[in-house]
Amino acid sequence: MREALHSILFAERFERRLDVLIAAVVAVGTFVMYATGGFSVDGGVVFLPSDATLVGAVAAAGIGYRRGSLIGAWVTVFGAYIGFFAEWAFLGLSSHTFAGKLAFLFDPVSLGLSALAAVVIGTISFAVGYLAVRGVNTISEGRTGS
Repeated sequence: MREALHSILFAERFERRLDVLIAAVVAVGTFVMYATGGFSVDGGVVFLPSDATLVGAVAAAGIGYRRGSLIGAWVTVFGAYIGFFAEWAFLGLSSHTFAGKLAFLFDPVSLGLSALAAVVIGTISFAVGYLAVRGVNTISEGRTGS
C-alpha cells in the first residue's frame, strides 16, 4: 500500500522531472496566451479563470495518462493559474509599481484559492487520465487475448 501511494504521488525520477518541465511550459504558455489575447476573461470577479483551468486540467489528465506523479498534476494546474495571475499582475496592472505587482501576484488569498483548486482539479484530471490508460490497456489486452 505504501509503495503504491508513493508511486502515484511521486512517480519515478524521470517522470518527476518531466512533470516539472510540463508545469513550466503550461505556466509560460498560459501567460503568453493571455498576453496575446488567445485567452480572455470577460469581466466580473475572477476566482478561477476558465481557460487556465482547462489547460491545467488537460495537462494533468495527460500526466495521469502517462502515469506521472499526482503532485506533478497539482503543480501543473497551479502553474496555469500562476501564468494567468502573472499576466494580470505584470501586464494588466500598468498603474502599479513593481512592488505592487509582486504583491498582487503573491497575494496569499489568491495563492491559497489557486492551490486548493489545483489539488481538487488536478486530482480529478489525473484520475481521469490514469483510469483512461487502464481502460485502454484492458481493452487492448482483451482483444489480443481472444
